[in-house]
Amino acid sequence: MERSELEKLETLFIFTPPPGSTWDLTFTRLKELLLALDPEAFTRTEDPRDDLPGGGPFMFFEAALGDDDIEGMAKRDPEGVAVQNCTVPRAAEFVEWLRASVVPQGGVITFNTEWGLESGLPDALVPTASEAELVDLFLTHIVQTGGLE
Repeated sequence: MERSELEKLETLFIFTPPPGSTWDLTFTRLKELLLALDPEAFTRTEDPRDDLPGGGPFMFFEAALGDDDIEGMAKRDPEGVAVQNCTVPRAAEFVEWLRASVVPQGGVITFNTEWGLESGLPDALVPTASEAELVDLFLTHIVQTGGLE
């Protein structure tokens, strides 16, 4: 598959702190940050569901980021933020916002995708890097998930 085709594929990207660390994520703070990003952002907090890991409440969100909306969810246990139906370039754009706005200064971000989890790939560190370098990192991950032939 060509790079341009890979960049158009959509999957769920999951961003979390590494095991043993925290971003001190709260739904109230995330909602404030999303509203600062987009005054018309939508959020909805729901009670635990059996089909989601951790058993705690979760928050759905939708907000404008750049030229398009992002949709996703956040959990406090396990702590993290996921964006759904997301391309590699959008994931790189989102993680830059996440690092600048949500993750404490000096905090670490790990990532995986729905396809990576299904393929048994471990979470990987997201380096502090340019958006182009993040695109390359995420593309490499997509290829590593296999099943694209």
